[in-house]
Amino acid sequence: MSKYLLFFIIGNLLLVLLVYLTRKRKGIGHFRLVAALLFLTFSLVEIGYRYWKAKGDYFAKVDSPMLFRRDSLMGAEPDRPGKFSSVRMTSGGDTVFHAVYTIIADSGRNPLRMNHRVGYLAAGAPEPKIIFLGCSYTFGQGVNDTGTLAWRLGALRGVSTLNLGGMGYGIHHVYEIFRKNYADRNDSGKLFVYTLVPEHVLRAAGVDDYSGGPSFAMVGDSLVYNGALSVPDNRIAYYSSLFGRYTFIEDMVGSMELKKRVQRVSGDEYEKAYVMVKNMSRSAERTGGHFLLLFWDAYNPASSDANLRFRPLLENAIAKLRRDGVDVVRASEILDINNPALQFPNDGHPRAMVYDTVARYLARRPGLFR
Repeated sequence: MSKYLLFFIIGNLLLVLLVYLTRKRKGIGHFRLVAALLFLTFSLVEIGYRYWKAKGDYFAKVDSPMLFRRDSLMGAEPDRPGKFSSVRMTSGGDTVFHAVYTIIADSGRNPLRMNHRVGYLAAGAPEPKIIFLGCSYTFGQGVNDTGTLAWRLGALRGVSTLNLGGMGYGIHHVYEIFRKNYADRNDSGKLFVYTLVPEHVLRAAGVDDYSGGPSFAMVGDSLVYNGALSVPDNRIAYYSSLFGRYTFIEDMVGSMELKKRVQRVSGDEYEKAYVMVKNMSRSAERTGGHFLLLFWDAYNPASSDANLRFRPLLENAIAKLRRDGVDVVRASEILDINNPALQFPNDGHPRAMVYDTVARYLARRPGLFR
């Protein structure tokens, strides 16, 4: 970053010198002066913006990076098994978290094979009895293997668990994993726990540029696989910022484009999400298992949370699911999920104590385990 700023400063001085040398010329001299002033102004704004952004941002440092590979169906998944260290720090050098993630390969018994994070392994009973589905909240970003919800609930109940949470996953990823691996199998004695956060529906609508995966369309009352999800490429933001040179322009245009995509999201996406959850629940019950929707109902009215626009639609879908007999637990019924002390600063993901509290609640919940 220092080299970048030095480049701008030197460039500005050269342009100012050029304007001074051609100050007596008309026409082309005035054009150079305007161009130099614009360049200088934009550069100063960029310097200030980067400084301001760095004050509230954090950066990642990894000793053994967890690499991702592109997948035509799921978008992306961990490239290989192994142990990976993830350290997040503030720009001031304070540690946000330091976690080790253990990634293992699929057992080979599932049609949709994917590398995933390790769950809890009960001695003498390796067959997973609890399958966890979801995004980074299920994966357990920021906490060690033993701190994830999958590990804690497995340890409390003394059963093996499977953690199929993926970074950036949405409800479309979860639905694809379930229908490929479990919809037509014997799920006797299995518990499926899907941690749904509001962002999952917008991800399935193709709003975010980081969340690919499968797409589904409603045909009558049924969901039909509709190929790979089309995700935005952000070319407008990139080109308008002079190929990423001015990040304040890139971020501003990117934010405007994101708002436009959110405004174009149809309420049908929430009806589709309702059908996905209902299908998974009914399929699990039909094949001898049980499906639990853990709704992480965190809305932040003080932020620019795009999900606030669709909160009534999502809440209506949750209410319909409960009326249809789907087992729903709201995270806010267990603890104060908006308490900043329970989240990693500048990150928002739950700390290990949160997963432990939720695991203890579920472990004691009547009728959940059969």
